[in-house]
Amino acid sequence: MKKPELLAPAGSMESFKSAIHAGANAIFLAGQRFGARAYAKNFSIEDIREAVRYAHIYGVSVFVVVNTLIFNDEIEDIIKYTDQLVKLNIDALIVQDIGLIKLLVDRYPNTAIHASTQVNAHHVSQVKFLKSLGVKRVILARETSLEVIKEIKQAVDIELEVFIHGALCVSYSGNCLMSSILNDRSGNRGACAYSCRLPYQLLEDGRSVDDESFLLSAKDLMTIEYMDKLIDAGIDSFKIEGRMRKHTYVAQSVLSYRKAIDAYYNHETLDTKEEINKLERVFNREYTKGYMFDETPKEINNDFRPNHIGVEIGEVVDYEQNYALIKLSETLENGDGFRIIGNIDYGNTVTFMKRKNQTVIKKANAHETIWLKVKDKIEVGSKIYKTSDKNLEKNIELYMHDHIQVVPLKGYVKAFAGSPLVFELIDEFDHHLTITSKTNLEIASKKPLSKSDLKRQFSKFGGTPFYMDDIEIYTDEQSFMAISEINDIRRSITDELIALREYRIRSVINDKPFEAHQIKNSEHQLVVKVHSEAQLDAAIQLGVKEIYYDDLLARKIPNNLDIKFVPVRRRIIGQKPYVIGEETVVNEIGSLAINGNHSLIADEFMNVTNIYSAALLTNYHVKRVTLSSELDKSHVLDFSNKYLEIFNHRPNLEMIVYGHKDLMISKYCPVAKTFGHQPHCNLCFKHDYKLKSNTGDEFALINDGYCNMRIMDSKPLNLIDELDLLLDAHIQTLRLDFTSETKEETLDIIKAYQQAINHKTYQLKIQSERKGHFMKLFD
Repeated sequence: MKKPELLAPAGSMESFKSAIHAGANAIFLAGQRFGARAYAKNFSIEDIREAVRYAHIYGVSVFVVVNTLIFNDEIEDIIKYTDQLVKLNIDALIVQDIGLIKLLVDRYPNTAIHASTQVNAHHVSQVKFLKSLGVKRVILARETSLEVIKEIKQAVDIELEVFIHGALCVSYSGNCLMSSILNDRSGNRGACAYSCRLPYQLLEDGRSVDDESFLLSAKDLMTIEYMDKLIDAGIDSFKIEGRMRKHTYVAQSVLSYRKAIDAYYNHETLDTKEEINKLERVFNREYTKGYMFDETPKEINNDFRPNHIGVEIGEVVDYEQNYALIKLSETLENGDGFRIIGNIDYGNTVTFMKRKNQTVIKKANAHETIWLKVKDKIEVGSKIYKTSDKNLEKNIELYMHDHIQVVPLKGYVKAFAGSPLVFELIDEFDHHLTITSKTNLEIASKKPLSKSDLKRQFSKFGGTPFYMDDIEIYTDEQSFMAISEINDIRRSITDELIALREYRIRSVINDKPFEAHQIKNSEHQLVVKVHSEAQLDAAIQLGVKEIYYDDLLARKIPNNLDIKFVPVRRRIIGQKPYVIGEETVVNEIGSLAINGNHSLIADEFMNVTNIYSAALLTNYHVKRVTLSSELDKSHVLDFSNKYLEIFNHRPNLEMIVYGHKDLMISKYCPVAKTFGHQPHCNLCFKHDYKLKSNTGDEFALINDGYCNMRIMDSKPLNLIDELDLLLDAHIQTLRLDFTSETKEETLDIIKAYQQAINHKTYQLKIQSERKGHFMKLFD
């Protein structure tokens, strides 16, 4: 069995080198644009050039993320940028945007394209579709269970990558608009404001059922205790999250998981408690084993604290004039970071401690009671946590030094008088190099070269990543050669080895045309999507000619009306095989792989933000494409014209002009968490649940039918005043999207839009609304 890759994050050169020296097989990083962590330090092109060369000498791969959704006016820039990266011999590009995936697969035949977890692949059909595009690796959604991963691995011959450690998004990746809509900072564009890390209250039928807490804040993922199961599943790459975190976190995470992987293959038992203790000290929000191991809602969420906790080391037993009396359960010393949590949340670095007899100390031992200098008044009974460990960080700093020797070599030396000296090197990739001296060895007149002399001289690799792990010496111990000539031989073969390890197949860049199937455009029309039977009745009553319906309503759809009813497939799909037997609205790429010849309508969570994504979909029986809510006015109005310019025909476009937007969809349920229930408790079908923010907004919670929780915006999007503008921009189909509206509200909204689209006077009073990204440049 091939040993799986250990893949580490790097948001800085410090993290990059620390990860390599600690034992990572591959590093993922971002340049200064198009990466999903825009606020990390990230890397310039020159940084990436240096990083790739450094990593390849160590035998480590470099993957560059370009995993944001791309707008039309960025396509030219991103292609120039990825051309530069490919010429630097990076090993792979990590991509979210499906149009960009296809562009890059065709353009770079010698460079692997990996599908980002932002693609939200969690079903075998989705992985099959990505493979058909030419993707070499799929980074699976974090919500994918281990059993499903095994099924996918058996069904599709493709590399699979999974997250094993670090922060968890509470939403299915690529399906979160919360930060984008509430804060104008899009997670799909690398600028997430982490709205999920804020406090919320749970409301049941309008009444609060708990105190405000961090109800959406996920614990950090930690799977070090389950590495045997993950390896046995055949997973190709184990990914550590954390491009925004310090190099000490990166190095310790790599060290711990490197030990776990190696212990498995060496048939050894690892003390995981010791490793977990170290991991907790560099960063933790408490830990969960995650959805791969079917974690419960209660164990996914940490409602106590949304950021680093550290490890508990004691309790406050008294307080006097800026000194807290602490009873310790482990050591504490000057330079350690600490946080005291009680009536207040106070953190600092230890600078001054003294014993109860007033003796000033630099280090306090476990079970001592000491006075710790603090700036705030501290409540007795508060807990103290160590948030950084000076000694641990000092040990980790060793991995920051350049050219740490971690690459093992095997050597052979033949040294016999009257013959040339022969030196052979073999590295871990089975590269064989042999060098022969230009002159013959002489009979020594005084002191001949011994085996130990030759071993010592040919094991000197200072200033390189290499060390001599094993060397065999064959000599008559009667010969002599100048040390300077031996050094020249060793340096020469080392340079050859470095060049060989740096070598990659010449990068190839193809300028291949992108195909787009021409489809028949719709007439200008208003369609309605309904979630409840009351909304369905309202749409029928007002003569709507095309109605999308959630499949929960399938049994309520009449078959004797002259109305086109189109089912909407869920975004998150179960693992049972499925077929599409009719025209369908789809939100995930697996439907493209299993569809026969039925027409499809691509919904907004296909994340179409550029013409190449739209064009790709037309090649899979998609007759109409809904534009992403991430697009602003300028991009929406220019979309059809740009498509016409490149593909010589117009697309058939749809846009949502009314509705409470899905802020996120989550496998985690705050209702089940609050009441301590397992999934499928059905409470959300018996009561009306909402999350209330500290700004007073109330976000409705809607079960998708599979116990994935949709969190809805408190204010609806309403673009009724912009309809003429959209129709003039060749947006053929305008959609009203209903979720929580009553029948009366649905009737009023549909009537107003019907009047507006027919250029009649309309009235629509909505107490609080949004214009979305569409108007953000003009508000």
